[in-house]
Amino acid sequence: MSRTRVWWGGVALLIFVAACSRPVAALPEVARAEPTPAPALALPADAGPHDALTEWWYYTGHLTSDAGHAYGFEFTIFQVRRQGAPAGYLAHFAVSDIDAQRFSHQSRFRQGDASVEFPLDVGGWTLGTDGGSDSIAATMQAGAGADPPFGIQLRLTDEKPPALHHGGYIDYGPAGGSYYYSRTRLAVTGAIRVGDGVSEAVSGLAWMDHQWGNFVVTASGGWDWYSLQLDDRSELMLYVLRAADGATTGVYGSQIMPDGRVRDLGAGSVRALATGSWTSPHTGAVYPSGWRLQLPSGERLELTPQLSDQELYFPAVGSQKSEVRNQTPVDTSQSSGGLAMAYWEGAITVSGGRTGVGYVELTGYTSR
Repeated sequence: MSRTRVWWGGVALLIFVAACSRPVAALPEVARAEPTPAPALALPADAGPHDALTEWWYYTGHLTSDAGHAYGFEFTIFQVRRQGAPAGYLAHFAVSDIDAQRFSHQSRFRQGDASVEFPLDVGGWTLGTDGGSDSIAATMQAGAGADPPFGIQLRLTDEKPPALHHGGYIDYGPAGGSYYYSRTRLAVTGAIRVGDGVSEAVSGLAWMDHQWGNFVVTASGGWDWYSLQLDDRSELMLYVLRAADGATTGVYGSQIMPDGRVRDLGAGSVRALATGSWTSPHTGAVYPSGWRLQLPSGERLELTPQLSDQELYFPAVGSQKSEVRNQTPVDTSQSSGGLAMAYWEGAITVSGGRTGVGYVELTGYTSR
């Protein structure tokens, strides 16, 4: 018997018993309990891991070598904690080689005791902090999706204070809630290596997102996320949630002024229009490619991918070669054609009313 039928059977029994019972006095009225507000976000205390269902630290940025070679990079660590199960850690690392027009990406995964402080280590890829700056170290292995493999060693230092989006906490309603802040202007120094070559010194600009809370990312729908770092030292974050049918279900955004002040953007105050599309040769997904944003002031910004193919795609368990089996993501909720996960995350340039650089993330397009 299905769980649904058991539930309806119980309801029917309660209705029958109620109908056969004598009338009883009404229960006295009591004061309605108000929901307890989420505690305020506090930094630097909240920079580290939390006892929450879902958490991630997300870095994207733009690098230039001493020789003038341009790269983009993404490095993220996801933490998943569920009662009675070991904590799970999934790391993604990608490099967009802009000048050579090629893209490499890879993932690593581990389970075990939950981390309570930095550094976070996922299969040898590490994220740490010394209180004044962050450090990232990661090296790909040669394999599917990593041709050529890249390695990075980076140090990232804030040029502006963290930006708390919507006061630092976003209420998703029945889906839960998420603490959310960004470090929108990080100066980067370090080194990058291609394959077995010699490391090149690089410098540049990065963005970091940190989210955590008792929410669960599901396969239905997806989101488009934009982070823009403009040449006037202002920044823009836009986060558009979509239902399974593509309809917009929520819009969150912030403008960060050159002096660090944060201005929340209400739903409908920014319009995002795709100006083109790109079909993935890896997954068959059709992603928007190129966007026009209209800001509350009426100003328009044009966003152009620096490289069309910046899709991260990972095979599901059993469909990959043994040498990369230990790098399988655990999130199989977006399964599509033997994939455990696929999304587009890429470096972009900004033109129009203002100029700058940024990153765009697109999820949920493989399930359409």
